[in-house]
Amino acid sequence: MKKYRAVIFDLFSTVAIWQPDRLPLFEWRGKTSHSTMGVLRETIEEIVTDVSFATFVDSLDEANEQLAARRAEYMLEITSHERFLLALDIAGYAQSTATSEVAQALSLQHMELLAAAVEIPSAHVELLSELRGKYKIGLLSNFDHGVTARRILERDGAARYFDPIVISDEHGWRKPHPKIFLDTLSVLGVNAGEALYVGDSVGDDIVGAKGAGIDIAWVNPRDMALPDECEAPDYVVKSIPDLAPILLQT
Repeated sequence: MKKYRAVIFDLFSTVAIWQPDRLPLFEWRGKTSHSTMGVLRETIEEIVTDVSFATFVDSLDEANEQLAARRAEYMLEITSHERFLLALDIAGYAQSTATSEVAQALSLQHMELLAAAVEIPSAHVELLSELRGKYKIGLLSNFDHGVTARRILERDGAARYFDPIVISDEHGWRKPHPKIFLDTLSVLGVNAGEALYVGDSVGDDIVGAKGAGIDIAWVNPRDMALPDECEAPDYVVKSIPDLAPILLQT
């Protein structure tokens, strides 16, 4: 096996695992789903008083579509606060300090609910502990609220194993842009050929790591097929503890 000096991890669906059933139920237009909107609705109806709840939901959907397109085209992060601010703008709210404060309140409550619906398993923390003595370990993740990402890492006992922690909200660029990868390598003090990236996303992680010249271990718990045009990952695992035989060989 190739020898590495550093291992860089993605956060969500790699180190931290989503538990969507922890999100509240949201019934809307004949469908029921687990969504932060199950709790946010009450707050929205209380503080977004100039438009109906239905208008706000439609505006948030439109904002999500616009921002997804912008992220894909420019690979720059757009914060959670900006997302709710755009939704209010689409709904007809004027730009003002008061509007910004409403957007911030909604963003923070949304993030609190998301944080409660994600968990870093103890087996993942144990692997990080074993790896720390053998490798430099970094974390590199796309997420639109760095404070929440760091809070999850601290809460579940994983933050101490990563140096650096690079979150797109704080960095500016998003995966798969090579700069966020290369800046992480620079802080680690290794070159691309000395690092292994570990992540679950085809577009962000496999394409991004390969584009930066970094080997990739793809976390693929559901045995998804790769798109024909995608370069093959160097390793495939169902979860990060499966890396132990690869990275902890004596």
